[in-house]
Amino acid sequence: MLNADALKQLSQLKTDIRSTKEFAEGRVRGSSGKFGFVVLDDGREAFLPPAEMDRVFPGDRVRVSLTEEDNGKLSAELDQLVESSLKYLVGQYVQRGQGHFIQPSEHGLSRWIFLPPKARGKAQPGEFIACSLTRHPFKDGKSQAKVETVIGKPDNAGIEHAFVVAQYRLPNQFGKEALQQAESIPARLEALCAERNDLSALGFVTIDAETTKDMDDALAVTESDDGWTLHIAVADPSSLIEAGSALDKEARKRANSVYLAGETLPMLPANLCENSFSLIAGELRPVLVMRIEVGKDGALKGFDYEFAAIRSQHKLSYAQVAQFIEGDASAVPAEQHDSLRRLDVLSKARAAYRAGHSLVMEDRPDYDLILNDQRKIERIEKQQRTAAQRMVEEAMLAANISAGEKLAELGAGCFSIHLGFRDERMAEIRALLKETLPEYAEQDLHQLDVYLKLVKELESHSDTEMHNVLAVLKRMLRPGELSNSAAAHLGLGLAHYATVTSPIRKFNDLHNHRVLRAAQQGETQPALDDEQSEALQQSVGTGRQADRALQQWLFCQFLEGKTGEEFTGTITLVNGAGIGVRLDEFGINGFVRFNSKKNPFEFDGKRLRITRGEETFQLDQQVQVKVAAVDTEKRRIAFELASESTSAE
Repeated sequence: MLNADALKQLSQLKTDIRSTKEFAEGRVRGSSGKFGFVVLDDGREAFLPPAEMDRVFPGDRVRVSLTEEDNGKLSAELDQLVESSLKYLVGQYVQRGQGHFIQPSEHGLSRWIFLPPKARGKAQPGEFIACSLTRHPFKDGKSQAKVETVIGKPDNAGIEHAFVVAQYRLPNQFGKEALQQAESIPARLEALCAERNDLSALGFVTIDAETTKDMDDALAVTESDDGWTLHIAVADPSSLIEAGSALDKEARKRANSVYLAGETLPMLPANLCENSFSLIAGELRPVLVMRIEVGKDGALKGFDYEFAAIRSQHKLSYAQVAQFIEGDASAVPAEQHDSLRRLDVLSKARAAYRAGHSLVMEDRPDYDLILNDQRKIERIEKQQRTAAQRMVEEAMLAANISAGEKLAELGAGCFSIHLGFRDERMAEIRALLKETLPEYAEQDLHQLDVYLKLVKELESHSDTEMHNVLAVLKRMLRPGELSNSAAAHLGLGLAHYATVTSPIRKFNDLHNHRVLRAAQQGETQPALDDEQSEALQQSVGTGRQADRALQQWLFCQFLEGKTGEEFTGTITLVNGAGIGVRLDEFGINGFVRFNSKKNPFEFDGKRLRITRGEETFQLDQQVQVKVAAVDTEKRRIAFELASESTSAE
């Protein structure tokens, strides 16, 4: 047994050893294997061996001691668990011998987590389950979880939808108070409309997909001395859903309606979205009516608004309006002919004006996923955008641009902003511009006028190399976001932009209606603080992640029976391992991995280009690929080039 002096010396030795080590904090990142990494706060990355990775979860914040290996790379040893955000996980219940576990779906988390006997509830092996984490493995590498919900069996119809809703914790039920409030609203509609101007005589119509039920905008166009007046009537839930009420809290939590394949999780209860607030033909509804003066050259020359009431004359589909524009006069009611013709000419003038003064988004096809009784993909229908969709899109853009300017003037609202390039990619961007357009390399690329001029020059360039530069730069843009402060939307080339046309589907639109009404009535305008804006953005992002996750699962199932089939695709990603390709027929993405030993290649990271002998692969290039393999469990789709020689265009 060690005496007191020996214990003191041992303690001092441990202290001395610790004092010579480098300690740092960072977040754990998982991998497809049993090892992991710690992304340190200073940007470095340290390897986390399997034994250490067993004690943490991806996303954990940890303190580690660092060792530099012979190859110059860092390895980490865990010292302290600072924070762990993983409290909930979903996956499949698996049994191995006497052991019961959840196999999590969490990205980068490859281990199974033990389910003690009393924590299994009524769940059965093979079922998909949602669990709470009850024991973190930091102390000894042993973690435990408790079953909270049984999602269902793998062969249940629509299990993919139920799993994704549980995985992303999407709200799919309304509380009792919110439902009671929703039930009281229809009885208040008539009195509210009676207090307002009835503008039905302008001849409003809705133009939507044939199956749309939540119709939140209607259009009418009249002539003016210098062009047209565009009248846009938008559903007005803000007048009957008070801020801070149960319904308001539910809508804020959801942030928007989430449109999953074959299913909608609405922001407001269905009876409000599809009935009370929906602009159903022939029904009197409260609305926000915006009047936008549009010059013959397409310029926006004036904007005002009022809270009024209307009856939409007709529910028209995109297909009907497109037929009419193409010359079939019988496709729409006769009383709508003049207004729709004016809308057609107006929208073309607006499109031309925007093409000259701002940025126009690339016109891409839509893909309709047609599901069978099991709610799996039966077929995918590729839909090219029609003239009718472009007409409505230009009207909505005009409304949101005008509203954005008005809200910026008021100094209140929830703005859709886009700040351009990612800060962490600026060095790469400037290096590329020095070689291609050096006059832009040192300019402030976050300024709207500079960014707009740069993109316009690249778009108009006759050199195909410049088109590739533009494609590369677009991959370095940050995503759009919601903000309580007015700022530019560089992606659209606009000084301000704020959406107001979908208040029964988007909370930021609902909030902006409240700001406009308060301004009109001379009241204090409601405001969102930074935390509320960030929460909205987080909820919107979660809904998008869920949609992508569900689609990827369904896409994998859809392609399982198409292994070996050949398709035309477009390159959407280029990295040091190969190319990402989107199938033109289905809109499905997969990856072509290049084998450097079998067929050596060079990767140009600056221009995102791979050269392999005489072959070149770069963004937006078309290639022929075959479906090589599909791993539905891991949601991975692998393609291979259809031939050994695919020439660059």
